[in-house]
Amino acid sequence: MHLLRERLGPLHVGFAHDISLLPTNSVDSVDFASYGSSVLPCPVETPEPLLFGRARERALLLELVGRRGSGGALIIEGEAGIGKSALLADAVRAAEARGARRLTSTGLQGPTRSGYGGLHELLHPLLPHVDALPNRQRVALLTAFGMVDGPSPDRLLVSLAALGLLEEAAARHPLVLAIEDLQWLDRSTVAVISFISLHVSSVPITVLCTVRPGVDADTLPALGLDRLHLAGLSDDDARELVSVLGCDLSDLARRRILQESAGNPLALREFIAAVRQRGPAGSILQTRLPITKRLERTFLDRLGPLPTGSRSLLILIAAANGADFHDVMSAARTLDLTLEDLRPLEENDLVSVDGSDLRFRHPLIRSAAENAASTTEWVDAHLALASAMSGHDSAVWHRAAATIERDETVAGELEAVGRRASERGALPEAAFALERAAMVSRGASQRSRRLVLAAESARSAGLTSEAVELLNRADWAEADSDTRTQAVLSRVILALTAGAPVPRAVEIAAVLASLPGEEHGPRRIKILWVLAVLMRSQHVTVSSWQDLRDKLDREDERNPLRTVALALLAPLGQAAETRGDLPDLVPRLADDPLALVSLAIASESLQDLDTALTCWGLAQEGFHKSGAPADEMQAIRGRAHLLMLRGRVREGLADAEYAERMTAEMHQPLLQSMAAATAARGHSLLGDFAAATAALMRSAELAQDSQMALIVADARWAAGTVALAQHRYRDALIEYTHMTVHPTRSLWAIADRTEAAVRAGRPDDLRKNVEEAAVAAALYRSPFLSALVARSRALLADDDAAESYFAEALALGALSESPLEVARTQLLFGEWLRRQKRRKDACAQLTAALDQFETVGAQAFIERATQELRAAGQVSARPTAPSTAVQQLTPQELQVAQLAAAGLSNREIADRVYLSHRTVSTHLYKVFPKLGISSRGQLRHALGGATSD
Repeated sequence: MHLLRERLGPLHVGFAHDISLLPTNSVDSVDFASYGSSVLPCPVETPEPLLFGRARERALLLELVGRRGSGGALIIEGEAGIGKSALLADAVRAAEARGARRLTSTGLQGPTRSGYGGLHELLHPLLPHVDALPNRQRVALLTAFGMVDGPSPDRLLVSLAALGLLEEAAARHPLVLAIEDLQWLDRSTVAVISFISLHVSSVPITVLCTVRPGVDADTLPALGLDRLHLAGLSDDDARELVSVLGCDLSDLARRRILQESAGNPLALREFIAAVRQRGPAGSILQTRLPITKRLERTFLDRLGPLPTGSRSLLILIAAANGADFHDVMSAARTLDLTLEDLRPLEENDLVSVDGSDLRFRHPLIRSAAENAASTTEWVDAHLALASAMSGHDSAVWHRAAATIERDETVAGELEAVGRRASERGALPEAAFALERAAMVSRGASQRSRRLVLAAESARSAGLTSEAVELLNRADWAEADSDTRTQAVLSRVILALTAGAPVPRAVEIAAVLASLPGEEHGPRRIKILWVLAVLMRSQHVTVSSWQDLRDKLDREDERNPLRTVALALLAPLGQAAETRGDLPDLVPRLADDPLALVSLAIASESLQDLDTALTCWGLAQEGFHKSGAPADEMQAIRGRAHLLMLRGRVREGLADAEYAERMTAEMHQPLLQSMAAATAARGHSLLGDFAAATAALMRSAELAQDSQMALIVADARWAAGTVALAQHRYRDALIEYTHMTVHPTRSLWAIADRTEAAVRAGRPDDLRKNVEEAAVAAALYRSPFLSALVARSRALLADDDAAESYFAEALALGALSESPLEVARTQLLFGEWLRRQKRRKDACAQLTAALDQFETVGAQAFIERATQELRAAGQVSARPTAPSTAVQQLTPQELQVAQLAAAGLSNREIADRVYLSHRTVSTHLYKVFPKLGISSRGQLRHALGGATSD
């Protein structure tokens, strides 16, 4: 026993409130004589069983909460009764002893908690600091909590607001967030906690969560964090603990308890209590049952001796699922139950009351009470709670739980709950409410409508598999026209943004056929338009394009979406006529950012880069104002690529990396893959081949075998540029050749592909492709593409014709507003002139190219131009210029610095680029010394040409 006391050390200290939970039965109340003769006297001090044998785990947690100036996050994972909550409480007490402030939230089984309910429980003590947040973030958080009316907030804005509020509080005192049963919190809260957990390493905020293993793990993105898995106690520890807690039991009883408990501390404690009450034969369950079921049965056995009223009240509390104590007692009165019925539940340590909180001592007691209830008792409990909570969403959920047949009234109420959840940005909860509404709907049409609405909420929440499954359950034959249209749109958008299966042609044909007449024209055009966007992103047959064009030709030509769709599918012969219509569509679609995205894609395909860049920018602003960051990131990624084409590589890279970071935060892997591929292109142009390769690897991993042409083309383009710079010309040619899956990207890379072919000794492979690109350039009237064609022809031409083509490329390049491509032409021209022994002319071209490369920061091209100048005999050629101050900034630092230089405050910048305002301050703190400045007013001059437009 001395050894046990020594090993326990101070573990029992500070657990007086837990010791009261231990069995209090007198040894004299049970006859243990029949169990054997080796009954020992009990020690005066009783250890806390749920912390026994956890020295290593406690040390890890104490180190985490004891960090100064930094934080971290950890999930404590283990089965019921293994000691998760005890370890969490121990760590929280240690943090509080060091001056930390505790914030708590507890998950509860059942669907009645509203979206962001767990987050509100966690953050409500900090709401007095909410005015410190940037305006959009503050409104988003308060709207999510239902405290103000506002536009439906995106989850990312709510997450940033929550993080900013925590950072504001952590500037005063360290924080420890104690989150119990993460798996039972509402999914919106779980997503926010996951976001917070990934951003606390540099601030004094510690996030500790408990979770059961394997419980709906797909819904818990936070499970990607570090985890501390709690296994059962070792045989020695379990035997030693039982010898203390069951010191008054026989050896036979203790061996039986050890066998049945499987090292679970709660099971050890509860089985010992059960043996004292009923003997080993009547209380220990069969070992073939899981330990949680045996524990549940042990708790269930306790319900038998309860008075009838107390048993009914326990069932009511189980149905209440964490409702306010006053609401529960109001419901109890309708069932003729009183406070006297509560007394036995408290005395038997089944429930506890703390202020307005009425909680089970352990979640398994709730499960036991639920399993003990008959259907009639369960229905009566929910109806009583619905009556007591009249006017609240919880009342609707209780009525739904009491519904045992289809009920259109309840379905309508649940749909309204889903609509309110959506207005607060709680999209997972909206989807769940709408799905439940569909299940209790009377007619097939209403059921399908609500399933499609649920699918759209799930899609918007990033729940791709759930959205697809909900759409599959809808009965298209019974759905109305709006539902059919929305179902097709949702499926196509899922295919575009999340890699979900593309709708089958026969399904789409059936939907279109079900929408006859002029009155359905806008719906048909909308479906055909979104299909055109999908086709543009994939490698499909010409016959498919033509079939879609034929359908569009029969629709109302006044609809701007029809024009956009036709532009996306326009063959070369009709390009000139269609291209001229694109700029006029911009003001007509200005209020529809999604349509602007499609117009940007169409403009790119017809080589109207000015209109495309305008559309990407307007779409980004529109999505930002409407609070749709996932769509906003798609627009920013599109803008990034055009900025790179224009030679603004670092700005484009900043956009691409920003889009990649944000799509990662939003768990949008396909969009993240696109952004990573675009970022790889930027890194390859700047000559950072290691970063380009890393981005390509991320893109490939995230794409998950997606054959989306855009991702394939951008990734191949970046890989080809790296290979070309490393003199792996055949590899480069292979990469560029694979870009033909995306016609637009393939045209933009024609000069790169030609250079690779010429250097690989296979120029004839490209002659036909270059002439095809020349036809396109002429029809599109594109100086940019024409300049690339002229450069390609110069590379393929003999010495007599090459110079005129280079000159033509430079003249056209001057009209195309792409100084980087002009510089690349000058580099190739200078190399050709040097081989012609025209060193003076070569040096002029190479020097001009080098100037532009240094402005852009394209290191690989800088080195190549410098080497060529030396080879041309310019001995005094300047050495490679050191990186400018601006080039030392990370893409995110550059982005923040540009906005600060434009006059935006830290809070305004935070709202613009989805950062907390304190993170913005940190970035500027790092930017000033890198730029060699000391004040905000010096930023514009220090950034020079890198200021944002």
